[in-house]
Amino acid sequence: MFIDYLRSEDPAYIQWIHTLPGVRVCQFKLKQVSEKSMLTFQEHQSSDTFEVFFCLDGQITAVLPGAELHKIEKYNIFVLSNISNLLSLKIGENVHGVLVVVDLQLLQERTPSMYPALNLNIDRCCLKSNLAVQHGSASLCNSCWSQSVFELQAYLPDKIFSKYCAFKALELLYILSVKSHDAKYFAGEAKNQKISQAILHIRSYMEKHLAEKITISDLSRMLSVSPTYLKAEFRRIHGMSIHRCLIDLRMQRAYELIRCTDQPIYKIAQEVGYEGMSQFSAVFKKYYGTSPGQFKKCLKQEYCVRLNNDNANTDRYN
Repeated sequence: MFIDYLRSEDPAYIQWIHTLPGVRVCQFKLKQVSEKSMLTFQEHQSSDTFEVFFCLDGQITAVLPGAELHKIEKYNIFVLSNISNLLSLKIGENVHGVLVVVDLQLLQERTPSMYPALNLNIDRCCLKSNLAVQHGSASLCNSCWSQSVFELQAYLPDKIFSKYCAFKALELLYILSVKSHDAKYFAGEAKNQKISQAILHIRSYMEKHLAEKITISDLSRMLSVSPTYLKAEFRRIHGMSIHRCLIDLRMQRAYELIRCTDQPIYKIAQEVGYEGMSQFSAVFKKYYGTSPGQFKKCLKQEYCVRLNNDNANTDRYN
């Protein structure tokens, strides 16, 4: 399983945490892809050990029977059991994440008093049966549940976040044990496809509303997704951050307005979303290497020179 791969590697960063009997947590960063980057699965005896991987960066590709590929990327969660019939896991570069390894039998034997309090009586037989339908594994690709987990990473120290992942892993195993489901539905795949299509059009929306105040919070509310998910998906689709894209659109529009209209600079600044001239001028100068006023002046001089040349040529041939 994945934990065996980590033990055989020399991660750039690794931190082991023991939260409960039967629960081991490892937060790690792999240096690079090694010769052992393809983890091949062997037949295992029946076991009550489950791994829950919270991906913080990089990519892992699960190779399913029939050569079907399933990619686990940033902010995805992957559940792997010892009854898995995956053919292999391909470990990508710079993988960073939290791996929670749960021995359910040991956990339930050592901490029986925990279950009535948390109401997490995980039925091991049902869990394995439900996972068996999905090749002994399951993934959450940017579901609302997984988004709420990763949003807390920015506010928690590494060790605390790792412990938090341990308890969320138990919660996830409980959910998988009590509900027979289609993993793709549970991962919100159909919904995510619609969201991805909407994110493709976010750029057009911003371009049409440059004069307005546009925030990531407002955009995420429009799509009913978390700001973290929106930022990650926008960068994946467009290859740049929302902030970078918005600056590009505003500066390109400002360039066109200065070049093609006689509007005052302060009006143009307002039309592309800047309330103050100082901020607009600073961004414009950083983007084009000159202030808006100087740029407009140069355009006028260039026009006058061209006009004089045209007149001179006309006089020469008359």
